Amino acid sequence: MRYTVITAAGDLTHHDDRPDWDALVGHEGKVRVALPGLALAGWVNDVGLRYPQRYPRNVIGSCILIALGASVQPYAGSIVLTGWDPTCTARGLPEICSLPQPIDTLDMVHGAVLKAVDGHTPRDFSPSWAQQTREIAQHVRTAPTPGITIRPVRLP
Repeated sequence: MRYTVITAAGDLTHHDDRPDWDALVGHEGKVRVALPGLALAGWVNDVGLRYPQRYPRNVIGSCILIALGASVQPYAGSIVLTGWDPTCTARGLPEICSLPQPIDTLDMVHGAVLKAVDGHTPRDFSPSWAQQTREIAQHVRTAPTPGITIRPVRLP
């Protein structure tokens, strides 16, 4: 299966093998980050923000996910991007699939985010996009860790 990993250090690598989810995102479990309208899914540690020493906030990866349409919030630890096909469920197949080819767009967005966070405007992007990306990066670095709300369940 073809997938991409963005480490907490901001490095992006492409892989073509069977993902070891525990090694990639952590043994606590993965959660899907929806990327509406794309044949992609992001995967992060389900409780990564609760363990900042083990799963540091992924500033570059968060900015990439947000640029691809994810909710604006910090994401922690390594981020995995896979293909996503929601129509597979009806056929009895898993929705997770290989990244569609070509994957040059991920490399382009990665490079643009790196330049923007470094204070530059990427060639194919507007100055306002670069500024917004820097603001998102700052939010990812400084936003408080979200709380967990536990509600009692009332049985009939």
